[in-house]
Amino acid sequence: MSASGEIASALELAIQNEQSLVINATAFFVDNPASSNADFANWLTAVQAFDRYPELRGAGFLEMVEAAEVREFAARAILDPAGSLASDGTFHITPAGSRPFYCFLAIQESRDHEATPAGRDYCSDDARKWQIARARDAGQVSYDPIPESFGGGLSVQVPVYTGGAVPATVGARRRTFIGVFGAQLDAAAVLEQALAGRTDMAVTLRYRDAFSKAEFTVGIVPPGASTTIVDLGGGWSTETHGIVDSSGVFGNRTAVMLLIGGLAANTLLSAFVFVLATGRARALRMVDERTGELRHLALHDALTGLPNRALIMDRIEQLLARNRRQRTTPAVLFVDLDDFKNVNDTLGHAAGDDLLCAVAERLTSALRDADTIGRMGGDEFVVLIDGADSASSPERVAERLLEALQEPFVLADGTTPLTINTSIGLALGDRDNPGDLLRDADVALYQAKAGGKNRSAMFHAEMQSDILNRVELEFDLRSALDAGQFRLVYQPIYNLEDLALIGVEALLRWDHPTRGVIQPDDFIPILEQTGQIRAVGRWVLDRACMQTAEWRSSGNALDISVNVSARQLEHDSLVEDIWQALEHSGLDPTALIIEVTETALMHDAADTARRLHAIKRLGVRVAVDDFGTGYSSLAYLQLFPVDCLKIDRVFTNAIATSPESRALVGTLVQLGRDLGLRTLAEGVETTDELDHLRGEHVTEAQGFLLSRPLDPETLETQLLVPTRATRSERLDAG
Repeated sequence: MSASGEIASALELAIQNEQSLVINATAFFVDNPASSNADFANWLTAVQAFDRYPELRGAGFLEMVEAAEVREFAARAILDPAGSLASDGTFHITPAGSRPFYCFLAIQESRDHEATPAGRDYCSDDARKWQIARARDAGQVSYDPIPESFGGGLSVQVPVYTGGAVPATVGARRRTFIGVFGAQLDAAAVLEQALAGRTDMAVTLRYRDAFSKAEFTVGIVPPGASTTIVDLGGGWSTETHGIVDSSGVFGNRTAVMLLIGGLAANTLLSAFVFVLATGRARALRMVDERTGELRHLALHDALTGLPNRALIMDRIEQLLARNRRQRTTPAVLFVDLDDFKNVNDTLGHAAGDDLLCAVAERLTSALRDADTIGRMGGDEFVVLIDGADSASSPERVAERLLEALQEPFVLADGTTPLTINTSIGLALGDRDNPGDLLRDADVALYQAKAGGKNRSAMFHAEMQSDILNRVELEFDLRSALDAGQFRLVYQPIYNLEDLALIGVEALLRWDHPTRGVIQPDDFIPILEQTGQIRAVGRWVLDRACMQTAEWRSSGNALDISVNVSARQLEHDSLVEDIWQALEHSGLDPTALIIEVTETALMHDAADTARRLHAIKRLGVRVAVDDFGTGYSSLAYLQLFPVDCLKIDRVFTNAIATSPESRALVGTLVQLGRDLGLRTLAEGVETTDELDHLRGEHVTEAQGFLLSRPLDPETLETQLLVPTRATRSERLDAG
């Protein structure tokens, strides 16, 4: 057998030998879903993983942890650490620093039992962070180089999602992502096994992307060797050197792909792909006993009994083919329950499952027998519609489905009817493949949600670029805080009686490294959707309080207003964030005003009121932003410890021309008087508006007429009293 043939055979044999490891790993994790680090280590020893696979350095599960969840993770890590704790037995983040999210090892074992820090953040490195995000979004196994700072070598990682299955859409994968199960391999050992010690060949495996590059080489290039370079995609390429004929393993793409395929297969992770992603191995063991049942389970959702993603994709392909023959227009509707996570979080997962079953039943009853409905996973459903007649108009079907889901749901263990909001994305017409039609419906779904939810949206080509732009911004936002790309500007607030400067409102700006300044309306909704707003909001509180304390120490008695989002109000950690910002800065609590929108107040009013009362006990004041645009009543408003009502700019801008707006502003001012509250008009742009606001006895105002938002240096120079030292002198002294 030629040298190249022997290499190929060796790889094939390695793949076959590892089938036993796949089976054993499957059995272990099926029987021990809550295994500890010790359990995992014992199992690896029992199956002789490190003895049988010399290229394996270690394996483990890397969990993505949001900043607000670090304390909970740390508590678990102290009880069962995947690495070394601090000398006092506590959990310390390495490298230190405040970031929107972290990636910690929750379970691991290594060949040399090296005790890495339990709090090492693997997402602190841009290359590793990008690799994990890419694996998360793709929902597939990925093969990446490991930076030398994390030990070097090759990694094979499998993304893991809530529920085990891989969600159908990128959005769903991001929402349900838990972390990655990965193995660390010695690249040289893998390639040396492939070459089987031959001295007449050499192989170099290279990787390049925007964040990292790596190169692994084994063997010595013989004189007169032929060289072949093959681009394998995904940033990987091989360069092989050897005196071989054109039919050898290095002489054709198929053989080289076998070599790289051997790298993928020759890892412990191949076992966990089945367990954590699809459960396929366990299903295969049952084929002989329940073939028919497994076939049904493989194509249907276990909870609702509806067709699952695999069957839906097949049905879309049939739908496209059928409508091409009939020359009609097919349609796909992507149905998503808005804020379904809140049901699981507040009522429990059992109630969430009951709701999904009820939704599936109600959607099915609203469709024709000829239509197909399936569950893609989580709270996402898909409806397929033939274009045979006008009664099946996708818009009409979407209206029927929205109406059907408007009726409150009464769950088995619930005492209060549950009302849900639903968004629907529609895509019409022929496509090259089922995935394209489903993707376009998903894009339209995002547009429906952005438009206010509880509605439908039809896909058009411009949406694709909008979504791609949003995805790019979302990815860039993940590193914006750590990279120092955020800054604050301050909009002055004046007393209307004498136009004295009494305070400022802190406003967030993002200086993107390539796009320049990005407006808050373009990135703050993304921060809120992804939950990063909590970490960014914490930074805003800390920075605004520090700046205001500095100004007040220089003789400028300013108040500082800081906006707080509904996502921040959902967590008790907001109270601690405010307290820490005050402690860190030394700012007088009475100088801080927390602004909450009227809509945010009414979301879970009881918990919101409890948190606001806790904030008030710190000495901080509370203002209701955008007042008049929401739906709060006087009775509800009295539940909250409010100090100021901010009149929305919509009414401010119309007060000089609209009697209705003028009357409404007067009503809001009177309401403030009755409740003992200050009133502040935002968005003042003309002298007529200013005069009318004074006539209505509004107490404070802000807007471009009075001053645009200013950076700290400009505000100090133009509006504040001279300080005891210049800003540069203070920084030098610090």
